[in-house]
Amino acid sequence: NEGSLHSARSNVFQKCVSILANYRMYTTARSSPSGQLILPESLQLLPLFCLSLRKSRLFRTSSVPFKAPFPTADERAHHIFYGRMVSPNMSLQCVHPNLLQVSDMRTRDGEWITPPSLETNTHAGETVASASMRPVCQLPKSMNPSIACLDEKGMYILDDRFAFYLFIGKDVPEEKWRELLSVSTPAGAHRVGEEWVSNVPLGELSLASTDAGHKLRNILDQLRMLNSPNATLAMNARHTYAPLVLVFVGRGSVFEEEMDSLLVDDPVGHEKSYVDFLCDVHRAVRQKSSD
Repeated sequence: NEGSLHSARSNVFQKCVSILANYRMYTTARSSPSGQLILPESLQLLPLFCLSLRKSRLFRTSSVPFKAPFPTADERAHHIFYGRMVSPNMSLQCVHPNLLQVSDMRTRDGEWITPPSLETNTHAGETVASASMRPVCQLPKSMNPSIACLDEKGMYILDDRFAFYLFIGKDVPEEKWRELLSVSTPAGAHRVGEEWVSNVPLGELSLASTDAGHKLRNILDQLRMLNSPNATLAMNARHTYAPLVLVFVGRGSVFEEEMDSLLVDDPVGHEKSYVDFLCDVHRAVRQKSSD
């Protein structure tokens, strides 16, 4: 119920404050200036994880007036079920999506590269050497999941481990996105509210048989393998085959609002931005340390 959700969200914040306050009071950090928030070397991402967790579909509130609830009860239950089983080293990505730019990629982005073999020594076994030679796909540069990082003339992949959102800006020309996508019928017009928008793909969609389309397919394949060439890390496998969701900005895409809600570095889901959250944590840590 709403009370349990509010309690869980509050506990996430209080646990974060308690950990950082105890670190300040019982380690060498106690000699640091009180006006500075000190984070342990191994917990640099703790505040980011806690804020992203509160913004995620596990703990975010869904009471938005006059709009369909997001997440729905089924979506929240599904994410909680999977969240209980995820390994610690993949927990951050489950609540803090990864944003990759797939327009204006570097030369080797999307290409399979075979790493150099390990030097022969008495400690490197056959399994290690074999893993080091497994080809990996070079991924495009990663960006913060924030609206400030999105260009209306760019194309991006947002990976939240449950789905891939292919973001196509409203100013991207048709010949540009057709380098990535193939449609069964020509682009046409589509009504959004009281207006008609053009350059909307109709019919079945698939990745194009072009160099850009092949590179995008390689990137998705690599992400589905968790960016790891080592087959022994199967314990970290995704819980399902992540689908590719197309988001055409400003053209009536039903997933546009859903993708916007996943840009967790922004103040979404009745939560503050990361900078404002850090200020709240710092204030609570100082108060707890002085008690």
